[in-house]
Amino acid sequence: MAAKYDHINFTPPAGVREEAQKGLDWRKEFGRGGTAVGIARARDLSNGTTISPETARRMKAYFDRHEVDKKGKGWSPGEDGFPSNGRIAWALWGSDPGYAWSRKLVEQMNAADEENRSMNIERRSLYEEESGTLPLLRIESRSKDDATEQRWIVGYAAKFGVNSLDLGDFQERIHPEAFGIVSERRGRKKPLETRALWNHDANFPLARYPGTLTMSVDDVGLRYEFPVPDTTYGRDLAANIEAGIVKGSSFSFQIAPGGESWSVEDGRSVRTVTKIDSLIDVGPVTFPAYPDADAKVAKRSFDAFLRSHRERHLIATAKASELREYLKKHGR
Repeated sequence: MAAKYDHINFTPPAGVREEAQKGLDWRKEFGRGGTAVGIARARDLSNGTTISPETARRMKAYFDRHEVDKKGKGWSPGEDGFPSNGRIAWALWGSDPGYAWSRKLVEQMNAADEENRSMNIERRSLYEEESGTLPLLRIESRSKDDATEQRWIVGYAAKFGVNSLDLGDFQERIHPEAFGIVSERRGRKKPLETRALWNHDANFPLARYPGTLTMSVDDVGLRYEFPVPDTTYGRDLAANIEAGIVKGSSFSFQIAPGGESWSVEDGRSVRTVTKIDSLIDVGPVTFPAYPDADAKVAKRSFDAFLRSHRERHLIATAKASELREYLKKHGR
């Protein structure tokens, strides 16, 4: 069972067990109602067998489809034909207690999925190099149509092809094709709604794509720009950038399935991000440190890479006993 569901109790409660047993008793008495799948489900439920998350979703789907059967003849006690085939089948799946329980489980799983999605957002920061190259974050003045000047915040949230991030045990680089969601606008399932935020803080919004926020992919990396907001914190931010107090940019993202690769270069592990599935926000950041929380998703991926690398080594060296012990230790 997925670890994200560890807090959810998938063991059938007493009411569900009783209804499932009632369905089995009716099925034996009348010789009708339900399917082989329903009978198997009733046996598991009546025995108090812990079900899987997939089974919980199937249970709810069954009840959603068959709730209309309650309108049929023979559903309620005292009616001709009671219990009807539909009523027996409903009982096999746990009846109304089973429906309520499966709805609760699905709600809990959906909440866990959303929390897990939020936890899987990664943040990466990029800071100005001391090499005299183009600043990664700066203020530009531009003339408006009415000949007045307007200040813009311009920065690079990511640079391509460089090991710009040190996560302790490994480094990371961004592949030039990683930001296809920005450069390839056709075929996108949902519109890109990236925000520009100060320090990733939703309380300090700066711009929104595709309105006041512009993003583009060039030879350097992911470039963004937006006019300085006419707010106190917007003007303060611009002043801090001009004074060299705020030098860095950052972006929050979700990596696409299969959107990363691992390698070992000069004895050091390197993670290459090849495809980003969702670009949450970009913008200036204050501190040039990488909080541990921001690296936890990549760290989990790194741990999986190490396990795979170790297993391949044990297989290649034909150390069967060590491999068995290794897999046992890691619950494989």
